[in-house]
Amino acid sequence: MSKIENTQNKIKKLYEFTSEPSFSIPKELQAYELAHIAIEFLAAASILEKKRHHLINPQLQLTGHAIECSMKACIASVSAKPSNSHDLVKLYKIIENNGFRLEDRLQAMIVHLNHSYYQDLRTGTKFKLRYPTETSENSGGTYPLHSDMVAIINSLIDQAARRVPDTYQEMFRTISTYRENLENLVGESATGEI
Repeated sequence: MSKIENTQNKIKKLYEFTSEPSFSIPKELQAYELAHIAIEFLAAASILEKKRHHLINPQLQLTGHAIECSMKACIASVSAKPSNSHDLVKLYKIIENNGFRLEDRLQAMIVHLNHSYYQDLRTGTKFKLRYPTETSENSGGTYPLHSDMVAIINSLIDQAARRVPDTYQEMFRTISTYRENLENLVGESATGEI
C-alpha cells in the first residue's frame, strides 16, 4: 500500500467514526439545495466576469456548473431524481419534458456553453474547459454573455420554486436575500436582477 493510500484509509476511518446514519432527503429539499449551489457558483463566475475578464475558462466552468445545478433543481422540484449527467442539452431536454421553458435564444446559449463545458460539437471532445486535448483542436466558439447565463439561472430557479409544495416555497424565497447578500460582497448586479 502506498503512503497516500495509507493516509487515505486513516482519514476514511475518521469520517466513518463521525458519520451519522443516512436518511433520504426529500427531492424538494434537494431542489432548494441545488438552487443554492447554483447561486454560489454564479456569484463566483460573476466575480471573474467583473474583475478578471481574462479568466474566461474558469468563468465558463463555474457558469456551466451553475446552470447544471439550476436544471437539476428543476428536476428535483417535480420530485424526480436529478440525472448524474453534465450534458446541459440532455438536462434541458429532461426539464423541458417536465414543463420548464426558456426562450429559443437562451436555449441556443445553453448549446454554446455546452460546447465548451461538456462536449465539443465538432470533435466530440469532452470537458475542454477542464483538461487539455490530446490533439490540436480549436478551443473557441461563441462564448455566451454572462448576463444571458444569469437570466437562464434566475428563470430556472424561479420556475423550480413555483413547482415545489408551499412548505418549500418559503425556503426558495430566501434565495432572493441570499442573492442580495452575495451582490453586496461581489459588487452590484453580480448575480443579476432579483
